[in-house]
Amino acid sequence: MEGPATTAHAHTARIVVGAHERACTGTLVDPRWVLTTSGCFADATGAVTPGAPRTPTTPTTVTVGRPDLTDTTVGAVRATVRLVPHPQRDVVMVEPATRVTTVKPVAVAGTAASDGESVRVTGYGRTKTVWMPDRVHVGTFTAGAAGTADPTSVRLAATGDAVVCQGDAGGPVLRETGAGPELLAVVGRSWQGGCLGSPDTETRTDAFATRVGDLRAWISATAFAAQGDLTGDKAADLAAVWNDGTLHAYPGNGTGGLSGARLPQVGGTSWSTVKHLTKSDFTGDGVADVMAVRNDGPLHVYTGKGDGTLTTQTPVTLGGATWSTVKQLTSGDLTNDGIADLVAVWGDGTLHLYPGRGGGQLGNGVALAVGGSTWGTVKHLA
Repeated sequence: MEGPATTAHAHTARIVVGAHERACTGTLVDPRWVLTTSGCFADATGAVTPGAPRTPTTPTTVTVGRPDLTDTTVGAVRATVRLVPHPQRDVVMVEPATRVTTVKPVAVAGTAASDGESVRVTGYGRTKTVWMPDRVHVGTFTAGAAGTADPTSVRLAATGDAVVCQGDAGGPVLRETGAGPELLAVVGRSWQGGCLGSPDTETRTDAFATRVGDLRAWISATAFAAQGDLTGDKAADLAAVWNDGTLHAYPGNGTGGLSGARLPQVGGTSWSTVKHLTKSDFTGDGVADVMAVRNDGPLHVYTGKGDGTLTTQTPVTLGGATWSTVKQLTSGDLTNDGIADLVAVWGDGTLHLYPGRGGGQLGNGVALAVGGSTWGTVKHLA
């Protein structure tokens, strides 16, 4: 790579498999998931076995948010508990044991890199002079087609002194935008010309990466496998308001039933004034939250703590007290960006989508044309 990366690339992850059997780079795409190349975990046949990556005697760790590995005051180090390989693409989702809340995940780009586009690659791999760098590095490359034989790949032509070396595999290929970097692809392999330890006769510096822009739905589906999870155990849970006005959570057991626990929530008996209730991850931290409309009209979010309980209410600023005319409410990640969105049927019978913005807040509503104003006759929305 050319030089040290900045804190804007804190989403770059260092992956160490076992007792330094392998070292790769990855990208935090969700508070509970890191995306990397399949080669980081592939066996001798090139296959990745879903599930736990290693036995407890040889743990695999992920370090995120630590551009300088010697600075242990920042970032997070997590053991990994699960691998989810893509069935056709050379990428794998890696799940840390607990979510990372101190680093903002990178957004997955909605459009592919165009031929000739300047992109950035970050990684923790060796450089031309250092065998095991303690800092994440960044290099500039020019994206291009990898050939008709593999339309899912992108070729990276090095600019200046940039080169992808061993240990950089799995690193993010990024488009820099005014709103922050976007993930275009995941580095797979390179010629490593000029890298420390490479033959002097190897002068090629191009690399190849796997496109991921068209995998947004798969990434989101993997990250949201248990989006109704209030307890942080990867199983969806149930929330219920009783006749006495109390709200309780009932943890799921992961096999289609409930564990038997009954967890009382904040607010006491005040939930009797709630007209509508929905549960999804509105904050983007990997734990389900609750949004509620009360009789007097305001919309509030109650952030999930990850232990089955909720924080006190926070107003959702959009719409003020106008939510009293809403007839139906539901939620889910309809925009495939990893954050839950809100869907509402209004008193005039129209259906609107309110995209989640993270932090429990919503973007402006967008009318959904399907059905026109006929949604007023809907009895239930899910």
